[in-house]
Amino acid sequence: MLKFHLMTLVFLTSGIFSSSTVELWPSMDEELRQLFYLPYESTSTLADRLGIQLPPLELSPETGTAVTVLDPELKAKLGSALSIPEGIPFFAFNKQHSQAVKDLSKVFIEAKSLNVLKDVAIMVKDHVNSAVFLAALYHTYYERKDLSPGDTPPLPTVLPDRFVPTFIINKAKKLAKSAIINNQTEVVVEWHSDETGLSSRSPEHRVSYWREDMNLNSFHWHWHLSNPYYIEPGDRDRRGELFYYMHHNLVARYNMERLSLNLKPVKAFEDWRIPVQDGYFPHLTTGNGQEWSSRQDSTFFQDIREIPLVDSNYVSQLEMWRTHLYHGIDVGYLIHENGSYVRLTDNPEVGEDYGINLVGEALEAGDSVNPDVYGNIHNLGHDFLGQSHDPAKKHSTTSGVMGAVETAVRDPVFFRWHKFIDNVFHRYKLTQPPYTPRQLSGNITVLNVTVQEEHWIDDYVSPENLLHTFFTPKTFNSSSGIDFRLKRDDNITVHIKSNFLEHPDFSYTITVNNPTSDFKRMKLRIFLAPKFDEEGVKMNYASLLRYWTEVDVFETDPIAPGIAYITRHSNESSILSTSHEGDKKTAFAFSGCSWPQNLQVPRGTQDGMNFHFFVMATDVPLISLTSHEPGTRKSSSSFCGRPDQPIPDPWPMGYPLERRSSKATIEDFVDEHPNMMLQEVTITHLRDPSSVLRRPISERKECLLFTC
Repeated sequence: MLKFHLMTLVFLTSGIFSSSTVELWPSMDEELRQLFYLPYESTSTLADRLGIQLPPLELSPETGTAVTVLDPELKAKLGSALSIPEGIPFFAFNKQHSQAVKDLSKVFIEAKSLNVLKDVAIMVKDHVNSAVFLAALYHTYYERKDLSPGDTPPLPTVLPDRFVPTFIINKAKKLAKSAIINNQTEVVVEWHSDETGLSSRSPEHRVSYWREDMNLNSFHWHWHLSNPYYIEPGDRDRRGELFYYMHHNLVARYNMERLSLNLKPVKAFEDWRIPVQDGYFPHLTTGNGQEWSSRQDSTFFQDIREIPLVDSNYVSQLEMWRTHLYHGIDVGYLIHENGSYVRLTDNPEVGEDYGINLVGEALEAGDSVNPDVYGNIHNLGHDFLGQSHDPAKKHSTTSGVMGAVETAVRDPVFFRWHKFIDNVFHRYKLTQPPYTPRQLSGNITVLNVTVQEEHWIDDYVSPENLLHTFFTPKTFNSSSGIDFRLKRDDNITVHIKSNFLEHPDFSYTITVNNPTSDFKRMKLRIFLAPKFDEEGVKMNYASLLRYWTEVDVFETDPIAPGIAYITRHSNESSILSTSHEGDKKTAFAFSGCSWPQNLQVPRGTQDGMNFHFFVMATDVPLISLTSHEPGTRKSSSSFCGRPDQPIPDPWPMGYPLERRSSKATIEDFVDEHPNMMLQEVTITHLRDPSSVLRRPISERKECLLFTC
């Protein structure tokens, strides 16, 4: 039995955690939450800053610092968690790193109580890689029923150096010291795009605001910790399909941003023998003082010569695995490792899995039916691209940002790689038959759809079906991740401020008719896609398959016979999760796995960009699978799944707009089904939000093409 000294964590109302921060997460065990903070500091430093009483310490012969004494029984349980050296990031696509997080998470999850979990976490913190420790602690919040992932601190407040350029971090440290000397308690540091290496000479930099959005990168981190490929088989329902669906929406949303900026849709990186044209220079540090490695323009995708050489990986491996997977998709089955055939279908019979789930697990090397044949395409691709600057390991550099889940989305090549991954899924989806009229039918008729912005500026009432976006400054507290104090009793808070894409809250009202004599429950499925391509040509049904992205999927209360009006607010969307408002000045980030609320609406154009707003009503039984049992945790089930529940919707994710159709246009498709409706919505980007008051009404409402 493990023996610990009594540890009492005394929360300080002064210091790095301001009173406004206390209000953000009132439901979370405060003592446990503090272990997320100051991740690069030793446990003794954390204790000094937060008033923690520690268990016995000893002098480490390796680091020369005082560390906790690791209980032998606990040390044996940690397994590979002790094998990752300190000072490097957590590379989630690396098997050794993933196994380390899995082993440490298991120890945390098996703790008999939150108090025991806290004690164990304090004891192991000095002995494991700090990024591995954080990843395991975040993952634990998804696995334990006595914890909620919505209560974890927003990742940018814990690892600000993963999101904020090194130049700004250094500036913040300098200003914080000056403020302490001058008896000030607060510093606000601003940064702008021209201070972070962006240049108008690179077209890809036009959309860097979206790729480098803190909430988007945090969402990607949380998704992979909520649904890790190394999780035990069966512990996540339809995990491979979630992998497909989330990344498909991510690529579709990115392409909408590109269209908004007159850029062509991202081109898939499929020919691995030609160089990657666009380089990337992240201007970020990894936590140990080193910078994330950069990739020059025209860098080749090359074999990685690991040390030892037996662990090396080769481009030819990926090509072979891809050939095997293409063959399986084209013939309609995968070959199980026991030699049997596994049918690929999204109309599975009892006992069969969804084909899209099988393809997803094979692509990401999760619960693959045959890892030797279908390999590790997705993860190794990230690794190849992250190490393309030094594939022969000659210079002892760290990886590029593609190697880590909290930074990968920043790199333009992330979307080229995931466009290839999405093409593999699309290849499979094209093998599935169109939905039959019966599969697309419903008892409820959709009569009308309107989208309306809520009041967001004085003296302005937005017309129906017109949305706006703009950039607005937002601030977060970086003092929880970086120790800016000179001594223990210093009281300094450092806020970091920059501009982020935002939109007003809005709602959608759907008018329906229940023609039966009974009460009916229905599920409303809402999707968004641009109406025109980059050439201003109206997209046909087949082209739109690559763009549809989920806006909301939800069940209504029972609908009485006759006409009914259903209004839903944008912040209730199925793609969002828990938001902690708190102090609006310091807390805008989401916690837990949630699509960023500030990116819920594509940017649009200054002249107005036209979108299809698709609504479909499908029948559900009066007693539905989506009803929450008492005590269950709500989450963003559409993109992230539910750690403690099966996926409630039996239809394939993206239904009904993820399969081919015999119809040439989306209008023809919708016209045949009274339970569907298509509404045109215009999204206008404002350089100055107040300028909406100065625009003529006709200019605000009418636009024939997205380029106008």
